[in-house]
Amino acid sequence: MVTRQLDVDGEPLFLIEIGKPYAEADGTWFCPYRIQGPTTSFVNRDAGVDGMQALLNVLYVLSAKAETSVENQEGRLTWGGQSEHFGFPSHEADPELREARRRQGR
Repeated sequence: MVTRQLDVDGEPLFLIEIGKPYAEADGTWFCPYRIQGPTTSFVNRDAGVDGMQALLNVLYVLSAKAETSVENQEGRLTWGGQSEHFGFPSHEADPELREARRRQGR
């Protein structure tokens, strides 16, 4: 469906892909995603009550995955020259995620 390329050491080596949301037989919606970097690699999906929520949940997950990636922890990950923001919505925008992180002390 969509991709975003982040740079590792100035080279476009960190690919993020989001697939099209789809419904399973039980009515649960899922949105697949994939991250492929030099060190970080994930293939997964996230759920929601509808396609929009599944997509938004994936965007929050991708924000966290990029922030916590080895490449970012080593200070090597950038997007458009930025090293602290990769263009994804922050978990702070979702009150439930914000509360969960507060309870976890983050």
